[in-house]
Amino acid sequence: MRNAAWLRALALTALVAVACGSGQPTARSGTASGTRATPASGARSQSCPLIQPPPQFQASPPANRNLVLGKLSGSDHVVVRDITDITHPKTLSAGDIPWIRSRFVSGTELSYVDQGGNLMRRAFSSSSGLEVARCVGEFDWKSDGTAVVYVTPGDSGTALHQLSADRDIGLASLPATPAIGCESQTCVDAWDFRLIYSPDGADISLVTNIGKLVFRLWASDGTLIKSMDSQQTTMSAWSGKGLYFRDDKGVEMWRNGAISAFLPGVAWIRPKASPGGGQIVYAARDSTGLAHTYIVDTSTGKVRDLGKARAEPAFLTPSLIWYQGERSCIASDQCGGNRTVPTGKTYIYDLQDGTETESRITFVADVWPHPA
Repeated sequence: MRNAAWLRALALTALVAVACGSGQPTARSGTASGTRATPASGARSQSCPLIQPPPQFQASPPANRNLVLGKLSGSDHVVVRDITDITHPKTLSAGDIPWIRSRFVSGTELSYVDQGGNLMRRAFSSSSGLEVARCVGEFDWKSDGTAVVYVTPGDSGTALHQLSADRDIGLASLPATPAIGCESQTCVDAWDFRLIYSPDGADISLVTNIGKLVFRLWASDGTLIKSMDSQQTTMSAWSGKGLYFRDDKGVEMWRNGAISAFLPGVAWIRPKASPGGGQIVYAARDSTGLAHTYIVDTSTGKVRDLGKARAEPAFLTPSLIWYQGERSCIASDQCGGNRTVPTGKTYIYDLQDGTETESRITFVADVWPHPA
């Protein structure tokens, strides 16, 4: 469930509000070889040393199952849930998984930033993991699990790094983000930080409006493709070869070096692309302030309204969408700057038969497979 508290946490962690100790790195288990390449840009703070030698990862095998990383009713623990058979779901992992910065690497592994600011990677079945990098804020793994891109404190602002093929190199230097809060509904609906590989792993995007407007698009080798920091860009999502994002004109699409209008006038909120490709689900508010969940076909631009008072949608599978219920605030709610509050109920909408059922899943951090 994303709310003002979640946004405050995101603001503090997005561009790394962690400080690593000055001690020497220690040896860790795992397959690793090679030496560090000297970065041409994105120099990191000396207080955040690289893991030596940098880890190296083999391509992840395909996994023919649908997974959810999230919370279930009656518990505040994050678990891995197998929903391949939605009528007979299974919990595959439980325990010490952070709920803000955690995501799947593959159908058998997950990754997260621990309380010390270390990026970890581990199998579902394991209680311990491999330390991948230190002083990490936001991050994303390439679809085959062989590379990870992450932000870390730099000597001047923030450094963007990529660990790939046993080389951890700096790709870019970015402006620092101030640690400021977010309380109002308008702020919560607009603030976002997304560092994402494209589905094919060829490109890397970073779009944020937390404190600073940053829009960057790189090829996976670090070549800068696009820089645009003055268009109020936020709320980005990759689907196929297109990068979709919101600005002051609505929703735009970048593809093949050109930007074009996609959903003019639409202020979408936290869009998610389908693991089956070709669709994006998102929320947008009506004149009363209540969120509707919509799904849009990326090839035709056709939009379908899945329901009123339904917020924070996410694909669970290509045909199942999860969202939470919300209602308008009343005086006794003491909502402050918010016009709506969660009802405490969550639902799963079946795109094939148009039915809605209540769900035991109360929070979705990530799903597998990732968007296609």
